[in-house]
Amino acid sequence: MIPSVVPIFPMRPSESLRAPLLHAFCVACLAFCALSAPAGAKAPIPFAVRSHEIRGLIRQVWPLRVSRCARAASDLLVLSTVGGPPNQEKRLTWMPCGSALTPGDPRIIERTLPDETVVVDVAGMPGRSGPQLFLVSAAGIRIEALGGSDPPKRIEIPGGLPLPYRPWEISRIPVVDDWDDLGPPTALVPALRGAWLVDLQSDSLRTVDLPVYAQYRTYMPEIPSTVWKWMIQEVKWPTLARADDNGDGRIDLFALSRWNISIYHTGPEGLPRAPSRQLELIPFDEETERSHEATGNNYFARDIDGDTRADLLLSTIGGGLMDGRSTTRIHLNSGTGVSVDETPDAERTFDGGVSSFSFVDVDGDGRDEILETSLEFGILQIVRFLLTRRAETRVRVLRLDPGAPGGTHTIFEDDFSFRLNFGKNSVTGLVPSLGDWNGDGVKDFFVARGKDEIAFRMGSRVPNEPIFGSAIARQPVPLPGGESRVADLDGDGLDEIIAFNDRDPALPLVVFENLGNLPGTRPRMASGEQD
Repeated sequence: MIPSVVPIFPMRPSESLRAPLLHAFCVACLAFCALSAPAGAKAPIPFAVRSHEIRGLIRQVWPLRVSRCARAASDLLVLSTVGGPPNQEKRLTWMPCGSALTPGDPRIIERTLPDETVVVDVAGMPGRSGPQLFLVSAAGIRIEALGGSDPPKRIEIPGGLPLPYRPWEISRIPVVDDWDDLGPPTALVPALRGAWLVDLQSDSLRTVDLPVYAQYRTYMPEIPSTVWKWMIQEVKWPTLARADDNGDGRIDLFALSRWNISIYHTGPEGLPRAPSRQLELIPFDEETERSHEATGNNYFARDIDGDTRADLLLSTIGGGLMDGRSTTRIHLNSGTGVSVDETPDAERTFDGGVSSFSFVDVDGDGRDEILETSLEFGILQIVRFLLTRRAETRVRVLRLDPGAPGGTHTIFEDDFSFRLNFGKNSVTGLVPSLGDWNGDGVKDFFVARGKDEIAFRMGSRVPNEPIFGSAIARQPVPLPGGESRVADLDGDGLDEIIAFNDRDPALPLVVFENLGNLPGTRPRMASGEQD
C-alpha cells in the first residue's frame, strides 16, 4: 500500500522570510515533545545503540520488506548525497534482513547511483533473484540487482519521461506494486498526462490518465513581481492510494488531486486507462484561490471505518499565520462507491492555525484511529516563542462516532511543546514516532526529553485507563536532533527506532535495537524468541 504523504506548501520568493518559520512549524506539528512528563523509576536502558557511518548527508530512510528474511525481519533503504551541485554524488545504502542492527555486516550494500537518476524504488521482480533496484530517469527505467547476479536491464520509454536533471537530493517513490491487482508486480512512472504502466515481464507499456496540473511563473522584467528566468514550472501529480471503492473485493486506484478525485476500478484486464468515475471538488472559493500559494490540501482514500471499503478524508488549509483555518470532512463509503455529494459523515474545523492528519491502529483492533496534530498561530503562541523559543501543539486521537458532535470523539488529547532552531531551520531533539515497544499489539510512543534523551509513553487498551501512560525510562540519543522511523528489524515482535539527521553530513545513522526491557514485554520476546 502507498503511504499517505503530507506535502510541503509552496512559497513565493516574497514569502521567503517567513518560509523557515512555517516550515519548522509544519515539521514540529509531528513532534510530540512532552511539556512536563514525570520521570519514572530507574530502569535498564531499553535500547542498544548501533551507529552506521553513512557517506554524505542522509536524505531519506525507508524500512521495507522486500528480501526473503528469516523471522519476518525488515530491510532498510538509506539514500544520501555527497557534496553539492553541480557534481553532487547520489548514493544508496541497502541493509537487508535486519543487518541494520549490525554495523559492518557484510550483507550491507553501498552503491553510487547514476547522475541522471531522479527517483528510485526497491522491489522484487518476476524472473530475477532477490531485491531489485529501480532507477528512474528521463530515459526510462534501469533495473539493477541488489546482491544477486542478474545483469542490469533497461526499459526505454518512448519519448522519455518528464523528469529533467535533478541537481539536488535523491528520493524514493513507490514505483513497483501490483497496480493491476492481478498478482504480478508492474511499474508506474510519471508521464506528462499521468503515468506509464510498465509490464515488467513483457516490457509492454500502456498509459494511465491521471489528473496532473502545473504552476507557472514566467519572464517578467517589471517590479514588483520581477522574474528574470524564461519560465519556472512546478508540476503536481496526484496523491495515489489503493483501496476497494465499489465493494467487489478488488483493489482500485485513487488519484487525488486538488479539484478532482479520479477512481480506476480494476478488473480482469487490470487497471483501465481512463477513470471509471470522477469526483469533482471545489476546496476553496475564488477569493482564496487568488492567494493559492498560502493554501494546502491533503486528501486520503482509505478504509477508515473498518468495512474494507475506501472512505475519504479531505483536509484543506488556508489563511496566514494569524488567521489560518483548517477544515476536514470525512465521507464514508455506503457500499457501491464513496461520494462527496452528500453531507459529510464527520467534519472538523480548526480556526487560528493548522491541522494535519495521519492514521494509526492505536489499540490493535484492526481499525485505524485518526491522529490529529494542530498548531495554533496567535498572539499567545508568538509571545511564547519570542520568550522561550518554544511553541505548543495539541495532539488528539479520534474515533468515528455518528452520535458525537461532528461525527468523531476524542479518546486521547494532550498538549506538547517543541523548541525551534532557526539557525538550522529544524526542531531541537528527536522527532517522535509511534511504535510497539513491548510487543503487546498496542501502539506506544516516545517523547523528547531535551536534545539528547527520549522517554516512553506506553499504550494501553484497558477500559478507563489513559491510552498513553506517563513517560517512563530514559534513552540517551547521540544526535542533537532529527527524524525517526520505526520497524521491527529483526522480526522478534519488538519495534526498533531508526534515527537520522538530514542537516549535518557528519552525523551517523543511529539504530536503536529494542532490548525488551520496557514494561509489558513478554519474557520470550525480551530474550529474542517468538511464539
